[in-house]
Amino acid sequence: MSRPGRAPAETGEELSIAETIGLVSDAVAIFDRESRLVAVNSRFRETYRAVSAFLETGTSWPILLLEIERRGLLPGQVCDRLRLNESELLNRGLAAEPIELRGPGGASRIGMTSISTGGYAWVESATVDREGQAERQRETDLLMAKVLEACPASLTMFRIGDGQILYRTPAATELLGSARNTNEHFADRIERADFVTALLSSARVDDMRMQGRRADGRPFPASVSARVIDYRGEDVVVATIMDLTDDLEMQDELARQKDLTFQSEKMSALGELLAGVAHELNNPLSIVVGNAMILKEEIRDDRRAMRIEKLANAAERCVGIVRTFLAMARENPLELAPIDIAGLIGTARDTFLAGASDAPLDLTFDVAARLPSVLADEVQVVQVLVNLMTNAQQALAETGRHGLVSVSARLGKTRDRVVISVRDDGPGVPLDLRTRIFDPLFTTKTGGRGTGMGLALCRRILLAHGGSIRLLDSAGPGAEFELEIPVAEAPERRS
Repeated sequence: MSRPGRAPAETGEELSIAETIGLVSDAVAIFDRESRLVAVNSRFRETYRAVSAFLETGTSWPILLLEIERRGLLPGQVCDRLRLNESELLNRGLAAEPIELRGPGGASRIGMTSISTGGYAWVESATVDREGQAERQRETDLLMAKVLEACPASLTMFRIGDGQILYRTPAATELLGSARNTNEHFADRIERADFVTALLSSARVDDMRMQGRRADGRPFPASVSARVIDYRGEDVVVATIMDLTDDLEMQDELARQKDLTFQSEKMSALGELLAGVAHELNNPLSIVVGNAMILKEEIRDDRRAMRIEKLANAAERCVGIVRTFLAMARENPLELAPIDIAGLIGTARDTFLAGASDAPLDLTFDVAARLPSVLADEVQVVQVLVNLMTNAQQALAETGRHGLVSVSARLGKTRDRVVISVRDDGPGVPLDLRTRIFDPLFTTKTGGRGTGMGLALCRRILLAHGGSIRLLDSAGPGAEFELEIPVAEAPERRS
């Protein structure tokens, strides 16, 4: 549909121009010699869609440019230059240099040129903003450098072929040292070979366990994840390595606490049962023991006296078992106080030697100097040590040879516990029985000499102290028990 006052021939010319500029990828607007809009292509409409209501045939150049400026589509300075360029083009036929633009959407160039019909064309084309690109690249590079410098992950980039390190974060240098080749990062060459094989087959590795090597040469448990990428035409590996030392120690501690809780609950339930059994047995046993003593005084026949002696001994043994049951059930309250370790072990030694038989053994003691005091009930901890030394003595007696029992004390790794070790070179504990030796009523002693309550009571006493007892794995002969008892004060508060 033609506008009023426009010739049909002119309308045909507009359609031809519209079709032509529609084939152009740049944003193009055509104006006639009277500075009225003739046609725009789709790219121009897209670029200036905020003023789409004014992109109709007949809109005057001043009005369109004013709306573009008012809506902030072009800066005021650019609009002023366009007005000047349009005036120079119409009045003097001079085409000005294109105007270079740089904005968030990229770089572009606006030029104005005469056309054969006497009007002019506004042509806006996208350009490569090399300066802007270079600046953005510098900013990106700077950002990446800052991120990698601050990155807490131990990240390395190295050639997959020879292991040559191309880059490492400061965190990786702190953990692994400044070696130039990843061969130094693996404590085990076989593990490194497995790592490379996995990368070659799938170009990725996730959470692979390995033994790493610290900057000081010490091995540590680690987990490594990696990806193979192309860098300057060659395959390189980007890998992160995590130190699992703290995680594994935490897992061990959680497992230990879980086991301690289970043992505590089991001992509590057993204590209630033992209390009931002990009370039920106590009265009839008192009668048996009392009558056995009367019979021993009345009977003069040697044969009968021998039988009564056996009866009395068996009854006394039952009384001892009942007393042990009651001790387990009572849970005597702790009388905690700072106790000197050397004095504690000395008391246990004297108590043990006072009641020890003539079994052939050597008893040695090795107490580290300047150990902190422990917070303990001296009577109960001495009871534990005497029990362990007695068990060792009895185990050695079964071998019929001269043996050795050694007791040592040192400060634990965390420095908040003292570790006491009781070791013998006897027959040891069979592997299939190691998990049961702390169970109540379980004993490895033969001939009815054990109640199965000694180690269970030891464990209960140490749990009440916030400590622990365990049987260590040993490649050699004998058995070694390790006790941990909390110190009386934190290390940082000791002078």
